[in-house]
Amino acid sequence: MTEEAPPSASLTAHGWRRPFDSLSVPEFRLLFLSAFCSHSGIQMTTLARPWLAFELTDSATMLGLVAAAQGVPQLLVSPLGGVAADRLPKRMVLHASTAVLMAIALITAVLIFFEAIRIWHLVVLALLFGTALPFNQPARHSYVPLLVPRAQLGNALGLFAAVRNMNQVLGPSIAGILIGVDPFLAFTAIALAQVLAFILAMGLPRAAPLTLVQRSVTADLIFGLHYIWDKPILRSLIAINMIVVVLGFPYQQVLPVFQKNVLGVGPELLGFMFASMGAGALIASMLVATFPGMIHRGYPMLVAGAAFGGALVGFALSPVYGLSVALLFLTGLTSQAFSTLNSTLMMFNTEPHLYGRISSINMMCRAMTPLIILPFGALIDAFGARAVVSVAGVALAVVISIFGAMRRDLLRKQSS
Repeated sequence: MTEEAPPSASLTAHGWRRPFDSLSVPEFRLLFLSAFCSHSGIQMTTLARPWLAFELTDSATMLGLVAAAQGVPQLLVSPLGGVAADRLPKRMVLHASTAVLMAIALITAVLIFFEAIRIWHLVVLALLFGTALPFNQPARHSYVPLLVPRAQLGNALGLFAAVRNMNQVLGPSIAGILIGVDPFLAFTAIALAQVLAFILAMGLPRAAPLTLVQRSVTADLIFGLHYIWDKPILRSLIAINMIVVVLGFPYQQVLPVFQKNVLGVGPELLGFMFASMGAGALIASMLVATFPGMIHRGYPMLVAGAAFGGALVGFALSPVYGLSVALLFLTGLTSQAFSTLNSTLMMFNTEPHLYGRISSINMMCRAMTPLIILPFGALIDAFGARAVVSVAGVALAVVISIFGAMRRDLLRKQSS
């Protein structure tokens, strides 16, 4: 771990932090690069697999089935992934899970190459993906507070979120272009990205587990849940995160439906839809990294969540491709501002030896997204994509506004 730096060491007189401040720490810089490669593969998969499922079946319900196949193990395994991140060497957990993600992409590429790919293959591979991801992300995310001083934590977490969002710009754009040439190339590129992530992670320090009391895995799970239950602020943050995940995030998985059935454009333009969303998310992450003082209150988080609902309504009702892309920029900006502020507030209110388990709770919340896609897809087949997504956006804005008014603990200043 690095030495604690004075809180004002890298702040200007106006209280904002240099946006790349925490990259001055060599170990964090290496983690940043490894995460960049891993998220590149993950974000390309976010476009490539739903596109392939919809291309094979022309059914939003089957697209939802593939998404749910990822979500079920992701939801069930996430608590174990958090415990593994706290109990086991983080680098070992990263390597094992990254190797599985790499193998999944290679198998998909081979099946496509031999024209043997079927929808049931995607379901099985999504199950494996949803099992590996809950080990990969908490281990990677819980490394961050161990590598940078606490004074740089807000900046580092903002940059770490930016890793994912940079790839929301690059990954889908590249995947869309490669799919337009040959889907085999897209999944080969996904595998190569995970290979690079694996190699870079070899240089990370051997972070010893921070769990001080040796309990069973079950006892560690129960202890983490009790810890969350005993802290009202954590309960509130998790609850509002689940609201956003359930009502807001499913639209990402059904973008292929908007691309093909609503806007009538090709897969290469689907990539730009994801990229626009990612560009907005990237800007949101950089704003949080540059102005970490905003994380100490819940006001910005609540405003961002409600604005996300409004942006969803605008996108769902947009009649033309250009306007849709612009509104996707706003959905990315507002949703990522919410997510980054939410996860950073969780870290600031958690003891270091529980970072992995708290990160796994975030993963469990996100696992609700692919599970919701199945009924979401069925509703879209019945009532249309525009109607379903716009109703979800209105519900999101209303529920967050009510939740914020009721839970005053979210509005108080949090400790740094």
